[in-house]
Amino acid sequence: MTPTTTPTPPRRMHGGWRGAMFALFFAAAAVAHRPAQAALDPEALYQHASPAVWTVKGDRGDNQVTVGSAVAVTPTALATACHVVDGAAAVTVMQGQTTIKIGSILRDPDATRDLCVLMTETPLQLHAVEIAPADSLRVGQRVFAIGSPHGLERTLSEGLISALRPRAPGQLPIVQTSAPVSSGSSGGGLFDTEGRLVGVTDSVAPGGANLGFAYPAQWVMELPPRVIAEMTQWHELLKNVGVPLAPNGEPTPSGHADLADESALPAVGSDPAPVRNAYRQFLLQARPRIFLITSDGRFGAATSSAALTEQLRGCAERKVVCAAYAVDNTVVWGRQPVK
Repeated sequence: MTPTTTPTPPRRMHGGWRGAMFALFFAAAAVAHRPAQAALDPEALYQHASPAVWTVKGDRGDNQVTVGSAVAVTPTALATACHVVDGAAAVTVMQGQTTIKIGSILRDPDATRDLCVLMTETPLQLHAVEIAPADSLRVGQRVFAIGSPHGLERTLSEGLISALRPRAPGQLPIVQTSAPVSSGSSGGGLFDTEGRLVGVTDSVAPGGANLGFAYPAQWVMELPPRVIAEMTQWHELLKNVGVPLAPNGEPTPSGHADLADESALPAVGSDPAPVRNAYRQFLLQARPRIFLITSDGRFGAATSSAALTEQLRGCAERKVVCAAYAVDNTVVWGRQPVK
């Protein structure tokens, strides 16, 4: 059996997302315009950047596992593509003989960005990389991809920035690259010749053809203000849909159960396993988050104001009750439906 190093799972703490925000704010200082450094040769670049790249495994239950990649952007946080961890009830990152359990997943409020930050919430000191400012990118620039294609850990490939494609006017461009990437590389790093992170691989061409895309790494540094703004909108939505809030703005507990007590979940169907697995997925998300159970037997989590609004719209269209079991770090079951 291969030995592993597995830190003790962290206790979930109120406001843990704020710690991640501060860490990313500090890391944002690394996105700086500075004189160009000497280009590294591929061997030196790999030695510099590869320690920041990890293999990600998402456990969806029923022996279903997803595999992807992630890049450490602070000593306790790794950027990845959300689709790598979607539906996972437990997530680990691995590198060599080291395995680390992820404590929570912070999502960009805009689901189309497919940007997630995996937070260890433990006193680790991951090797983190510097992020290159997006305006330093040029078509024809030499880049290197490091990821775990088909689970092959920390694989290096070389290519060019083939195009910079803004999705809308004024937005940072998506990076198109000729560096070969394939399944399992999603969430991995795209680096310039100085070893700075220029993009996080988001989609790949079938068969590893020389066509891949990465979202600009600078998006990671935009997360703090985006999530803080989302939390303000989230609390307004909770008030509007009838979730009781304490004077400090936090949901008022119903006293039904502790947040982590899966056995207290109401019965939904004859088999408790599906709702419990979905609840574990909810517990893995950073705030904002809500776990909903509907009167027609559906259940699941929403992690943004837009997603919650869509869930409520669906309940209204089906003319069913949409009830909140837990909101953020609080069980509210029994206090009110969410209409």
